[in-house]
Amino acid sequence: MSAPLSHLKSLLPKRVPPVTAGDLWAVAGYAAFAGVLFSPLRHYVGSPKQVKRTKFAQDSFPISTYPMFSVDRKGRVTVPHVVGITADEQRVPLHYRHYGTGGLNQVRKQIARGVRRGDAADIAQRYADSLAATARRREANIVRVLVVRSRFQFDQYFSHDAHVKLPDHETVRAQCQVGGTAELLQEKPS
Repeated sequence: MSAPLSHLKSLLPKRVPPVTAGDLWAVAGYAAFAGVLFSPLRHYVGSPKQVKRTKFAQDSFPISTYPMFSVDRKGRVTVPHVVGITADEQRVPLHYRHYGTGGLNQVRKQIARGVRRGDAADIAQRYADSLAATARRREANIVRVLVVRSRFQFDQYFSHDAHVKLPDHETVRAQCQVGGTAELLQEKPS
């Protein structure tokens, strides 16, 4: 004799309601969301050469390959900037407010643009005039301003040694004596 199955009714599946149009719309919405979420992966399909060309054609956020984030800098960076030189040839970094008040990044970009356009003498003149008018205590000994394009090595610059904070190569674009007139230069890299 077999035992009654009445005690197993709780284990049997309950009746499932029929699929409605609303359920289908929900599934379609989830599928569309998943498609958008995984769409950046389309840049990684194909040969390595095709992948490289495709992924740099447009940003593939959130797997960003935008050059600002992913370009290989080979352990170095070249930066146009302004340096103050004291009478005993010490280098002093100058505050960005001698050039403008828009903030460090804005002034840095303005200086880079000016150097590219060949306006390095104007930049040096502006810094030198500002130093002559209002020199801070740290900048009181500066006698000359240089507008330079310097290449820094990341490993050296971010080490703990103070003497390696100097650039690997540097090109002087313009110079100006504090209180004098700027001159445009095109020196060879040092």
